[in-house]
Amino acid sequence: MNSIIDLRETSPDHWQAKYQGNYGVYTVKITTDGKHRGAFSCSCPSDYYPCKHIPIVEEAIMERIAKNAGRRKDRKGPKISAEELLKKLTREELYDFMVKIVKNNPDLINTVFLEFAEKIEDDGGNKYVSIIRRGLANIELDESDYYSEYGFDIGVLDEWAEKAERFLKEKTPREAVLIAQAYIEEFARWLQEDADSDLIDQVDEMYQSRPFEILEKAAASQGLSNEKRVDVKALYDYCMAEAPKKKYAGYMADCFNDLLMDLSIEVNPEAFIALQHSQLSKVQDKSSYEAEKILNRIVGFYKKRHNFKKAWQYVEENIQINGFRRMVVEKKIEQKKFTEAKKLIHDYIDTQKNKYRSDAWDDYLLQIAQEEKDISAIRGISYSFIKDNFNEKYYRINKSAFNDGEWAEEFENLFRHYESKKGMWDNPAMELLVAGKKADRLIEHIEKKLSLENMEKYYTFFAGTFPEKTLDLFRKALDRYAAIYTGRGYYEHIKETFRKIKKIPGGDAVVADMKAQYRIKYKNRRAMMEILGL
Repeated sequence: MNSIIDLRETSPDHWQAKYQGNYGVYTVKITTDGKHRGAFSCSCPSDYYPCKHIPIVEEAIMERIAKNAGRRKDRKGPKISAEELLKKLTREELYDFMVKIVKNNPDLINTVFLEFAEKIEDDGGNKYVSIIRRGLANIELDESDYYSEYGFDIGVLDEWAEKAERFLKEKTPREAVLIAQAYIEEFARWLQEDADSDLIDQVDEMYQSRPFEILEKAAASQGLSNEKRVDVKALYDYCMAEAPKKKYAGYMADCFNDLLMDLSIEVNPEAFIALQHSQLSKVQDKSSYEAEKILNRIVGFYKKRHNFKKAWQYVEENIQINGFRRMVVEKKIEQKKFTEAKKLIHDYIDTQKNKYRSDAWDDYLLQIAQEEKDISAIRGISYSFIKDNFNEKYYRINKSAFNDGEWAEEFENLFRHYESKKGMWDNPAMELLVAGKKADRLIEHIEKKLSLENMEKYYTFFAGTFPEKTLDLFRKALDRYAAIYTGRGYYEHIKETFRKIKKIPGGDAVVADMKAQYRIKYKNRRAMMEILGL
């Protein structure tokens, strides 16, 4: 059953809830000023923004706030608030009380440091390292985190990243840098040493990239005094020292290199290129994804320095990387060097026998065939794009390579080919009839494969010409649908279909008759009666 299974205020105005949803337990986070919602997030898979869980949790938060306020007003005895009572305590009493409740409560410990850590005197080290380490050590995960398809939240990192972002907004980027550096070092250590190995694959890459984004913003901070401005050279040296460490594997290592690229442009460009070449020399397969990442960084570096000639040199010298080969092919086509472009394409295709390859290479060959007006090639290549499924773009290209007499025969061949493919998950024959503007054949075909889905998808192409037949097919399809499916969502669908039917000449009478029929036939479906107004 969908419900909130835990709701708490983790720090002032910051709320976190666990919500039991259709696909597991989601983590919902909301900030509020007590009246209005601020930032929010939900770990559910919904494509809607915000998802439905945000307003549900927000309403629960407001109810909790109102209930707490009501308790303060309604309680009997002295009319005094907790705030007023705390004001009556001596400094020693307040201190002893805070120590007592904080020392055994990890959430409160983190909240105290989030609020006041900047007051800690700098002793030459990074004051945030031990704080974030303690926070990661206190992470408690429930069973749902191990099986979540959508990853799990690491609240302590979210909170410290938000703290760093606030420092950036307050024009104190040096504190933001210290937090980001501690985050990077301790998170990498936690992943390598402390985290349950079963959870590593569940960690969202966002957690690895976010602190680097903070460092990038801090380095770009402008208009600040020397006392507040970030020392870019020191940040560069930090990255150069940290990046080679083994604990920064995979994506986090990439983040270091990407940040170094930006920093090195200002600090030490030669050292960055040397580092990339050193890393590339250790990669045996120069066509691998690892090699591609390094070469892309080198090309991107030269582009940022506006040395486009050097960047292009790396592209041309490394066409074993598919992305680079495509760039070279596109330039050859632009320069009308079609023979050279086709050789590059066919050389690649020859190495991919019995392997999956992108249709992009055939698309390049089709572009060249059109430029060269090679009718035979245009027919063959464009057909390869439509033989397994209909595609209007390539259908038009294919049609353009035939005269009217030839096309009439080719159209029928293509229709028969689609009809023979009984296992196709959709029906390209219908799409072909739509493109060919053959309304009479389309409605006959729809009748053979009648479904509400097909009617809704295609009825506009023949309703104007065959309104009575369209209404008859709609009625048959909808009657089948109503007989099989029950539930409010399905009834809403029927209601929407009625609206479509009414727009067809004669549709009002058909809908009225169907409603009368459903009123009797489905009288025990109370939700249907309500939604359809029966």
